[in-house]
Amino acid sequence: MKRALVVSNPVASGVNPRVEREVLAALKPFATTELVHTERPLHAVELAARAVEEELDAVIVMAGDGTMNEVVNGIGSQIPLGVLPCGGTSVLARAMGLPRDPVAAATIVGRALAEGRETHLRLGVLNGRKFAFAAGIGFDADVVRHVDKAGRRRGRRPGDLYYATQVARVIGEGRYRKSRATLRCGDRSERVSFVIAANVHPWSYIGALPLLAAPLASPDAGLDLLAPRALRRRDIPRIARYLLVDGAHARRPDTHVVYLHDIEDAVIECDEPLPAEVDGDDIGDVTRAHLGVDDAGARLLV
Repeated sequence: MKRALVVSNPVASGVNPRVEREVLAALKPFATTELVHTERPLHAVELAARAVEEELDAVIVMAGDGTMNEVVNGIGSQIPLGVLPCGGTSVLARAMGLPRDPVAAATIVGRALAEGRETHLRLGVLNGRKFAFAAGIGFDADVVRHVDKAGRRRGRRPGDLYYATQVARVIGEGRYRKSRATLRCGDRSERVSFVIAANVHPWSYIGALPLLAAPLASPDAGLDLLAPRALRRRDIPRIARYLLVDGAHARRPDTHVVYLHDIEDAVIECDEPLPAEVDGDDIGDVTRAHLGVDDAGARLLV
């Protein structure tokens, strides 16, 4: 029987002792499992690396996207990865078509492990840090930072409503009303306000609503980049329509928005330090960001 390490973040939104018991029970017909809890930032990287050293057959993440990102950086393509939707948004699990219920998802992941079924995901890389679905320099990373500053109620991140209020707050602060960085890709150079990179679609969710930042992105292709030239108040209705309704920026030219599809390499040179994030995890300020692709990627159990 296969052997799997189950990495659980006990303060993730969808994790509690009952869910842990039910997930382990769902996995039991397919694998022998060891449950471990994360205790500090980047602990999941260490746990995942240990699973590789012990030659386990898989690591299964029962947590949010941040813990998932740490595990991805710990195992890469060395052993398969299972992702259960136990976070506030759980973008990767949902983008890969897994059900929102972690126990139902565990059954699918366990069966995939037992039957040797994997899906290859090319990973993005931002300044050496791998990401599974998205990264950002500027606006969205600023929002992530605002949300993180609010702390966690009983250890848990605030929900979608609070996130939406922080989007409005960052818009209101006006930091991104004009171009703040230069995006370079091949021979192309563009002045932009901020940059979002994605390698799956949807880029993220608000509740059940998918956000269409990169509607052409594909797990087996390069990165798609969305980079508005400015975020003035008059730009907001158009960008909101793109993200929430039609994703039209990816299919027709827009002088206000730069959209690049299937990109292997890009550099963002910031006029001043800007916040950066990978898979919703704040990684600090950057003045120069190099975006690339890790071809080895990750081996997803779906």
